[in-house]
Amino acid sequence: MLNIFKGKGKDKNKDVGKSFEEQLAAFPGAPKLEDMNVAERFAMKRFLKMSPEEQKKTIEKTMTPKNIEKNKTQIIASIEEMRKNKMISDDQYRLMKRKYGIR
Repeated sequence: MLNIFKGKGKDKNKDVGKSFEEQLAAFPGAPKLEDMNVAERFAMKRFLKMSPEEQKKTIEKTMTPKNIEKNKTQIIASIEEMRKNKMISDDQYRLMKRKYGIR
């Protein structure tokens, strides 16, 4: 079959032979595939294609206290909404607030 959208070649960082589902399952703390929307799947595929060094830098950059403080209202609103819609339990709610350092 002719693929007019083929890439620039094989990605050296990508695990050859492993499907996206297998890579996602091997990644600690990753959400389940069926729980993600299209944009989240795209972002996760892109994240898994990064080298381990780039992945570490990305995680450190997003989980800095400065970024958490800057987006504190959005984080609290989303956690409250998840709790309200029974997506997470009260224990998970408390753990998430503690993880982000929100009191």
